[in-house]
Amino acid sequence: MTFRRISAANLCGQCVRRINHSATIAIATALALATAAGSCAETPRTATNFCRQLALEVPAITQPSATAAEVSQMLDRYKRLGKVAPLEIEEDWKSLTELLTVASRVNPNDAESVQTVIDMSYSTEKAAGAAAKWIRETCGVDISTGLNVGPTP
Repeated sequence: MTFRRISAANLCGQCVRRINHSATIAIATALALATAAGSCAETPRTATNFCRQLALEVPAITQPSATAAEVSQMLDRYKRLGKVAPLEIEEDWKSLTELLTVASRVNPNDAESVQTVIDMSYSTEKAAGAAAKWIRETCGVDISTGLNVGPTP
């Protein structure tokens, strides 16, 4: 039987390779877990979650927006609701959020800019009606007034 002599340099090199390999596996595992946790951290798009978020936003969402800052805050509220909007109203809610985005950029001294918002308001009327109906039936809230109109889920 022949024994191989392992020098300190050779032994150290093997240890470094093992440590590097182990570190690579640990980093890859950590990245995979972080990615999985990040995808799990997103609030599911359910009616219940939408209604919960709406309950948080409704006191301010029913107030008229007069200043640019108020329009910007309203837009932020709609975006938060859009993140949890279920499929049933997702497209309608996107249309309303786009309208608020355009309205937030309107130049009141530019007739063409104002007309763009007016035109978009008319084109999103059907989406607004559908979203309002779904919210009334599902969350029990009249979104135009913020009043409860029926039992909530």
